[in-house]
Amino acid sequence: MKIITSPAKLMNIENSTELFKTTTPKFIEDAAFIQTYLKEKTPKYLSDLMEISPKLADENWERNQKWKAKPNHKESAPAMFAFVGEVYRGLDAKILDKNAINYLQKNYRMLSGLYGLLKPSDKIMLYRLEMGRKFEFDQYQNLYEFWREKVTEQLNSELKTKDLILNLASTEYFKVIDKKKINAPIIDFDFYEMKDGKLKTIVVYTKHARGLVVRYCAENQAKTLNDVKGFNLENYRIDEKLSTKTNLVFTR
Repeated sequence: MKIITSPAKLMNIENSTELFKTTTPKFIEDAAFIQTYLKEKTPKYLSDLMEISPKLADENWERNQKWKAKPNHKESAPAMFAFVGEVYRGLDAKILDKNAINYLQKNYRMLSGLYGLLKPSDKIMLYRLEMGRKFEFDQYQNLYEFWREKVTEQLNSELKTKDLILNLASTEYFKVIDKKKINAPIIDFDFYEMKDGKLKTIVVYTKHARGLVVRYCAENQAKTLNDVKGFNLENYRIDEKLSTKTNLVFTR
């Protein structure tokens, strides 16, 4: 089983763990290649590219200047702990035991505009480069062009017979995977809240729920689709009537 999520804009490299040794991202040379172009960009360019304030643009310009392929432990953190957005609040990796961490190291991967594909233990520096932004560099029109084949091939190389891919990523990020070439069934997810007698999608709750599913799978060592269907954290339950073979719907 491979569980896939997006990264997060919010990061904290002071977070870490003693439960595994940090590793180098598979595509670190590709990340360094991207950074050779990113470092040349002005704060104004970064502000326009990512639609962020001048203050945030200055901050990320500084991050780009400091970025390196081989950071020390003070400059980096394992990816699963470095990201601290809503998905990762749901995952809450710091509460997991060694068995759960080992499960995620084997089964969990994070997509990234800069690093391509990350394992939980891969050490990363502070950065901001969203996959869906129109960042043109070298002969590439965008990051999808650069990453699609690399990420898809890497995922395929890690898949085993009868594996599933749990898509808990955003549409923006999961688009980097070539669905026609991936060698496993893809399971999508929807999360709904009952409000005033109607089921509604609330984005922040959906992001949180994605992280909860990752945590649930780790704590329960999920191996099959039936195992995943048992997800019940924070009052979510599967809705069998709304679910299909390739799309699981959870409501609360």
